[in-house]
Amino acid sequence: MGNRKQSDSDGTGLGILLFLGLLWWLRWLILAGVVITLLVIAARRLLRWYAARRAAELKLLREIRQRAELQNAQVLRGDPHGFYGRYPLPDPDLIPRWYKAG
Repeated sequence: MGNRKQSDSDGTGLGILLFLGLLWWLRWLILAGVVITLLVIAARRLLRWYAARRAAELKLLREIRQRAELQNAQVLRGDPHGFYGRYPLPDPDLIPRWYKAG
């Protein structure tokens, strides 16, 4: 009667089955955690992209303001470059009299 051979598994198979059963029982909770994690990652990337785009937009506006300040100062001094900006000056006869440096 004592000839029965004991298995070497020591309940490992039962432990694996219990673990799989627990995962199956918590499947919706695990899925919700994965979805929330993906949403957080997507939101962080979106916020970084928005911040970079906003910084580029603010830089462009700052450059435009600086150029406008320079051109306004040129206009106040009577320099036609301030009025026409980066474009070539027109024929001097076409510049209005009120604008000519005097």
